[in-house]
Formats: sequence, C-alpha cells, structure tokens
Amino acid sequence: MNFISTVTDLVILNVLCLLCCIPIVTIGPALTAKYTVAMRIVRKEHPTIFKQFFEAFKENFKQSMIIWSVLLVACLLVWLDWSWMIDTGFMNVPTVYFAAAVFITVILSFIVMTIFPIISRFKVTVVEAFKVSALFSMLYFFALVAINVLIFFSIYACIRWMRWLPLVLVISHTTIVFCLCVTLQRGFKKLEARFATDEDSPEAMEEMAKASVQPETEHTDIREIAEAKRKKQEEAKQKKASKKLEVEEKQ
Repeated sequence: MNFISTVTDLVILNVLCLLCCIPIVTIGPALTAKYTVAMRIVRKEHPTIFKQFFEAFKENFKQSMIIWSVLLVACLLVWLDWSWMIDTGFMNVPTVYFAAAVFITVILSFIVMTIFPIISRFKVTVVEAFKVSALFSMLYFFALVAINVLIFFSIYACIRWMRWLPLVLVISHTTIVFCLCVTLQRGFKKLEARFATDEDSPEAMEEMAKASVQPETEHTDIREIAEAKRKKQEEAKQKKASKKLEVEEKQ
C-alpha cells in the first residue's frame, strides 16, 4: 500500500507540475515546488500535495525565477551551439570544440537537475545554489549520468509510443523524479560526511552546512548552521584548553 500511495502521490505531483510549467517562465518555481513535495514523499512524510506545492511555489518564486532565467539563457546558447555544429557538420568541427560542447552540455543538464531540489531544501543565495549544484554534479557524476540515460529513454519512448503519450510521459517522469530524489537524499548525507573531514576550516564548515539534511525544518540557512558549528568548535577548544591548564596547575 505504501508503494502504491507513493507512486500515486508522485503521479499527481508530476501532473500538477506539468500544468504549472505551461507558461514557460514559471518552469523554475514549478520545479522547485515539485521537489519540495517530492522529497517529503520519498521521506514518507505524507505531505498535503496541493497545499504544500503552492506554498513552496509562492515562497521560492523570486529566487527560482532568477535561476531559471539564467539557465534558460544558458540552454538557449547551448542549443544554438549544437545547431551550428549540426549545420556545419560534425566532421568539420574541431575535436576540442566538440568535446567542450559535450562537457558543457552535460554539466548544464546536471545543474538543471540538481539546482531546484537544492533551493527547495536549503536557504541559499543564487550564487551559493550554483556552487553547491556544480559541486554535487562533480561528486555524483555517474549517478546523474544514469538518470540522464533514463531521461533520454523517456524522450525516445514518448516519440516511439506517441499514441500513448500521456501514459508514457507520466510513468517515465515519475520514475525519473523518484530516482533523482533518492540520489539527492543519499547525496546530501554523503556531502556532509565529505566536508566533515576538515573540521577546523571555516570553508569546510560552511560547505558542511550546505550539505546538512535536517527534515524537521522547512529550510536550512547555511550561514546560521555554519556559525553555530563554529561556536561549538570554539567552546570545545576552550574546554580542552581549560582542562590542560588545570592539569598543569596540579603538576
């Protein structure tokens, strides 16, 4: 029953997101709202889909619009680049240029996949969101490649079985969202462990704060968490110094 309930919730959520994506300019806020709710579904928190979707849509609207505008321009430039290479002929395109185009396209697709879940979970600035997204893309390259393969298969399936387009679209997209959410949930925890190695570095503490997952809160403010962690470290160092002083006095 839990599996059926999860699938049903994700299907409803995806349909709602697709409807909100019809005006192209609202794709960013719609994706952010979708991943806000999808993460809660995967964590089995049983969210109220419609209410929480539109709450997240409204709350993250401005930031999501800015990020989506930047990504839309980047996607347009990449599309123009590939159009030029196709018209010119791949054999006439320098190898280095082609390799760079492939690399940029892959990284851009990863950022599009991860940045909206990140801003749905963390209270970050636009620049911080891009940094964390790029970092996550590099650390979990192969997992995101596998999800990209699913996306390409989904596109092929939609073209191949055009007759059943709505059904194929809903099933494939639901599968992709579930896989991405599972990857992100695990990825955030691994990122926390990854940056916990250098505890004395302020930069590491800030990055660790970015990767921390705290389901009990709506958003995580990385600056507040980083500051709290630094204070705890200072207190621990002071206690250690006090104990050392006491030992020296006794001797």
